[in-house]
Amino acid sequence: MDEKEWQTFVTVVAEGNITKAADKLFLSQPALSYRLRHLEEDLGCPLLLRTNEGIILTPQGEVFHAYCRRMLEETESLKQSIGEMSGEIQGVLKLASSINFADYQLPHLLSLFTKEYPNIHIQVKTGYSSHVNKMFNSGEVMVAIARGNYKEAANTIKLFEEPYCLVYKHKVSREELAELPWVQYRTDGSISAIVESWQSENLRTNLEPAMELDSMVTCRHFVREGLGWAILPYLGLGSCKNEGIYVEPIYQKDGKPWVRSTFLHFNEVSTKLIAAKTFIDYVREFYQVKSPVDIDY
Repeated sequence: MDEKEWQTFVTVVAEGNITKAADKLFLSQPALSYRLRHLEEDLGCPLLLRTNEGIILTPQGEVFHAYCRRMLEETESLKQSIGEMSGEIQGVLKLASSINFADYQLPHLLSLFTKEYPNIHIQVKTGYSSHVNKMFNSGEVMVAIARGNYKEAANTIKLFEEPYCLVYKHKVSREELAELPWVQYRTDGSISAIVESWQSENLRTNLEPAMELDSMVTCRHFVREGLGWAILPYLGLGSCKNEGIYVEPIYQKDGKPWVRSTFLHFNEVSTKLIAAKTFIDYVREFYQVKSPVDIDY
């Protein structure tokens, strides 16, 4: 039993589905099923139960999953400890990031970081924040950058917050807004709940989206061309905010702005791994000094 098998099992549990795990591991589904059967035969007990909803861990599987996570962490710690003996900061950083943070902030952040720490090898995975938190909680990554008010990890740093904004080609009254096309994009449930809450408080009628798009970027392009209005977090406006369109922060009934927060999640194990700890310290200092969005309203 080796690192490859530990990582295979952790990935299967994180995905909760054999087909999805096979795609992530770049394996065929039969090949992955064979590996899992081989593990169960070696250990002499069932580890997983297959259901229509996905996989469920047996009691033995739960014990083995905890073992796999621990062994992966200890193996990485060993590699980094040996690396430290050379006097250089090196190792592997396994990072998960929300899609939108990865679009607008992460490339520049990692570019600066890798210039300063060229011997740290970075592995990045992206997804909706709900999936990013799932990857972190399963032990698939050491550090996560997620947006929204999800259950916080043992150690969490708020990097910044930004307002949600009503965006249209020009200033418009609430009465007019109800008659215009609403452009919605696919996102996690937390944003959808905020948009629905704001609509119920500000518009006389419950609107159905006229356009349902696959991403925030596509939504932004539609709004920029005057095809409808949308509610977007400020970070997602990109160059849109400088193109003469109307951008207005939205507020709750009590006058507080609706905001979207971005968090850095890590745990005690992460702080003992030199690559992860170096990144955590770097990001903490970076966002104490720099403002990620130039908010002017």
